[in-house]
Amino acid sequence: MLTLNIKNAIIFVIYKFIELFIKPSQVIKQKSLLLIRLDAIGDYVMFRNFIKELKQSQKYKYHNITLLGNSAWSDIAEELDVKFISNFIWLDRNKFNKDFLYRYKKLKEITLQGYEIVLSPVFSREFFYADAIVKLVKSKEKIGSAGDLSNIKKWQRNISNKYYNKLIDVDSNPMFEFNRNKEFFENLLHVRLDITKPHIFLKPKQLNFDLPDKYAILFIGASSNFRKWNIEGFARIGEYLKEKYNYEIALCGAPSDSADSLKFSEYFKGEYIDLVGKTSLVDLLYIIYNGNLMVSNETSAPHFASALEMMSIFTIYNGNHYGRFTPYPKEASENYHVIYHPEIEKDLDNYKKLSNNYGFGSSLDINEISVESVKSKIDGALK
Repeated sequence: MLTLNIKNAIIFVIYKFIELFIKPSQVIKQKSLLLIRLDAIGDYVMFRNFIKELKQSQKYKYHNITLLGNSAWSDIAEELDVKFISNFIWLDRNKFNKDFLYRYKKLKEITLQGYEIVLSPVFSREFFYADAIVKLVKSKEKIGSAGDLSNIKKWQRNISNKYYNKLIDVDSNPMFEFNRNKEFFENLLHVRLDITKPHIFLKPKQLNFDLPDKYAILFIGASSNFRKWNIEGFARIGEYLKEKYNYEIALCGAPSDSADSLKFSEYFKGEYIDLVGKTSLVDLLYIIYNGNLMVSNETSAPHFASALEMMSIFTIYNGNHYGRFTPYPKEASENYHVIYHPEIEKDLDNYKKLSNNYGFGSSLDINEISVESVKSKIDGALK
């Protein structure tokens, strides 16, 4: 623990040293708004519909919005939200954290212009990411969320609260992430927003993949190993969907899932379409849109599927951040089915207990979820 504290202290000092060389522009461009959102792909899905609400609001409809976003989802943002965004600035989170020269150059780029408004709506603020940027950018008004302590220490939040002119009050109780974003923007704009769930509208597009008319997607990836169900289990479910329901199987995942893709080929009996590491995020959206069913770990893919109104979505879930991203409220998606860890399954009627126990994380072993329980959930939904 001492070693970790020393390491964090050294990083803190280095970051502060870098800031000494940043000279933010003192010129504030009129009717300009910097919108900061640096979290993961699934978070973006839960947030992006409110960009339209922001741009079309009476308060900000004449502002030019610059989106400072996570480069992990740059291609889908530029595909879906260019209508509402005047300019994009992309930040690689890993490099921003570990590469000090990159951090310096990116901070210098971001602070080249001053903005009338800086808006950081993320609930789980991060001291060395968005908060650090808010501190440096010249602006007339800096607005953020009062937030929680998931990604920030109390002493850090006490410091970075002072970077903002205004902090939007939030409900501290567990809340579905889309509804959390809705709460923030309703409080910011002082209006009631008439949207109840994430939605993605796609323009017609010809894909470079030869896909059958009826297929199920198995999405084997996730950002953390504790969220990844075993590959043999996915293979058994793929065989089941093919044999019982006559689905062709499309295997999807990121380039980092290539080793698991190879394992899948050793387990799966029969033919399937291997798209692991072969698609952009935009490609994946269209593949999901044209598909009939998905079985996935709890990651961005099922959020895409729900926003695209896929008919049958099955998410294998160990309970991590229960209530925030899973389960979906009924009004948000009736087609979103969750296969829970047995420890969660037995307490499903007690939302408060589950959100208290697993709202900030879960150490439950996802591989204790059986193949039979996944089959049972599929059968119950498709009967």
